[in-house]
Amino acid sequence: QWRVLQAVVDLGGYARAAEHLHRSQSSVSYAIRRLEQQLGLEVLEVQGRKAQLTETGSFRSGPGAVVA
Repeated sequence: QWRVLQAVVDLGGYARAAEHLHRSQSSVSYAIRRLEQQLGLEVLEVQGRKAQLTETGSFRSGPGAVVA
C-alpha cells in the first residue's frame, strides 16, 4: 500500500499510478482507502484529476519516514 501511495504522489494521480503499477484504477483507489483506514488518517486529497498528500500525509511520508 505504501508503494501505491508513493506512485500516486509521484505521478500525480490514480490513473497514472495504476498504469505505472500495471493495476486497475479501482485497485489503486482501494489500496489508498485501506491504507487510510489502517492509519485512521486521510493521507491524500483529490482535486479534479490531481491527487496530493494532505498535511498529515506529508508528515507521515516526509523525511525520516519508513516507506515499505
